Amino acid sequence: MTKVSEIKKQKSPVKESQQRGTVLFPLQYNYCNTANPFYDLWLHWHTEFELIHIVSGSYCMFINDHEVTLNEGDLCIVPGKVVHGDAPEKGQAKYESAVFDIELMRLHGFSPDSFISEIVNGTISIDNVYRQNEHKELSRAALAFFETIRDQKEGWESISTGYLIILFGLIKRYALYSEKKILPAKKHIRNEKLQFVFELIKNNYMKNITLEELADAAGFSPKYFCRVFREMTNRAPVEYLNWFRINRSCAMIRETDEKLQTIASKCGFNDFSYFIKIFHRYKNMTPLKYRNCKDSNNADVNIDSDSEYEALFKNEGGKENE
Repeated sequence: MTKVSEIKKQKSPVKESQQRGTVLFPLQYNYCNTANPFYDLWLHWHTEFELIHIVSGSYCMFINDHEVTLNEGDLCIVPGKVVHGDAPEKGQAKYESAVFDIELMRLHGFSPDSFISEIVNGTISIDNVYRQNEHKELSRAALAFFETIRDQKEGWESISTGYLIILFGLIKRYALYSEKKILPAKKHIRNEKLQFVFELIKNNYMKNITLEELADAAGFSPKYFCRVFREMTNRAPVEYLNWFRINRSCAMIRETDEKLQTIASKCGFNDFSYFIKIFHRYKNMTPLKYRNCKDSNNADVNIDSDSEYEALFKNEGGKENE
């Protein structure tokens, strides 16, 4: 196991750092169906911003230190460096998102935009949730933005960037932001320390990790750590660890032909019957059933495909143009 002391010495927590889009145009389009058994979005963070649009259904997500429920047509903006992911009861929804470097808007402008600079510098905090029936102009700009990046017709990079600029311009026009509240020093330190716990789990989920080791990574007593972790994530530490392990096992079941007992062991479950029990708790099916249905149910899990999205709108008679 990685030594806790080594983790504490690192200057910054590990974050999700995959390449978004391309180096020249750092924007990635995602499309997901939360009802799909292969879908799960564990708690994570990245430096890029993320814009989420609910296509249908209702989705409950965790952002920063609270839960929000998004319904069809609603938008959510997740700033960079903010912990987010599925809430424990995420609901059923189809949604699309774009993860992008906010510098896109400044790089395409003729002059520095003070509003964007204030967002980047943390001087102001924009609202996270925008309801379709309350912010119709924002909704129209967001729909045009997503349509552009789905189609990717000639000039789509410049056009989609333009829609982002319009979107943030509307946020500025209607003052959908506030001066950013400075976290009390104690809470800010707790947030930073929990990042080391996420890192420990991410790098060592396949090994035996005790509650004491998780608490030690954060520099807290086990009792205090459990209280802080639940306050910040709405989950108990062991619950989050098991959730993370089950998601890693799902990836191995989808991508390999290894025996289920081997996968369970590689994901930190030494007791196979316990693995089956926990797997069923999170996926509502056994690992074997999950493996048997993997070939027919993974089309709408990820992210880089919009084929189902297009089919959805074709079946609904061009709903995207309403």
